[in-house]
Amino acid sequence: KRSMLVTNIPRALASGARLYANCKVERITRRGKRATGVEGQFTRPDGRPGPRLTVRAGVVIAAGGAVQTPALLWRSGFRSPSGQLGRNLALHPNAKVVALFSEDVYGWQGVHQAHQVRQFMNEGILITAINLAPSLLSLGLPHRGRALGEIMQEYNRIVVAGCLIEDSVTGRVQVRPGVGPVVSYQISRRDADRIVRGISLTAELMFAAGARRVILPFAGVPDLLQPADVADLQARTIPMDSIELLTVHVMGTARMSEDRLRGVVSSFGAFHNAEALFVADASLFPGPIGVNPMETILALVTRNAEWLIDHRGRYGI
Repeated sequence: KRSMLVTNIPRALASGARLYANCKVERITRRGKRATGVEGQFTRPDGRPGPRLTVRAGVVIAAGGAVQTPALLWRSGFRSPSGQLGRNLALHPNAKVVALFSEDVYGWQGVHQAHQVRQFMNEGILITAINLAPSLLSLGLPHRGRALGEIMQEYNRIVVAGCLIEDSVTGRVQVRPGVGPVVSYQISRRDADRIVRGISLTAELMFAAGARRVILPFAGVPDLLQPADVADLQARTIPMDSIELLTVHVMGTARMSEDRLRGVVSSFGAFHNAEALFVADASLFPGPIGVNPMETILALVTRNAEWLIDHRGRYGI
């Protein structure tokens, strides 16, 4: 509710920044190893290609997220001596339960994710109430037709909660000609078992709060109707391909390290094998952090921006 759209972007514009919307940056321009700007193309409202954009800059900062940042750097011809660009992808596998109550609970009101259960973080499990808009909730339910309509009529009596798992494996982002960035990631059996445990704990929590029914993210597994059903769930072996997973935490594909043979960028985000090129997003993370990463991203990029300001003379800005 206090996103960048209403906080940092207006502040930047008020300070003289320029914002170009509906423009895809195709590549970072370079002279030798030095980044010199970006080139991109606008898309018209009807979807047709629009005019091109060329920006010349003393410093280029890539902040496209852990999928698009390595893809942009790779398309632009930048390579890391570590071989880690695009690798080390972590994404915090998430699963959710939909809990129905007998009275109105208005799960969509107030500050979302204001409370978390951190009791099981030593197991790599974080539990929180997330809630979803009606459109997203209906997309994620296993029901169709009349059954789906009946559940959605109870929207005010629904709480969506879930568990976040700290990855034990990593994936990769690769750029395929004619396709673009391709993400590969395979969850491990260990992490799948932790998802089942995390969902069981989340369901137990919802019943303790008064839920009368809990809908699970496991295909073919019936809804839970009473607290005793949780024990039966924990005793099941859930096939990995039956688990509905989601994520919004993608990190690690341009990881930082002062050792250029281990990391893609320095701890201040400077690309090791280039000049005047920085990364400023969750790509920086050396590994999964096990909690919501937004504050960590903001802290890192603020620190790194202050470093760049202090050293701007070396870049002629």
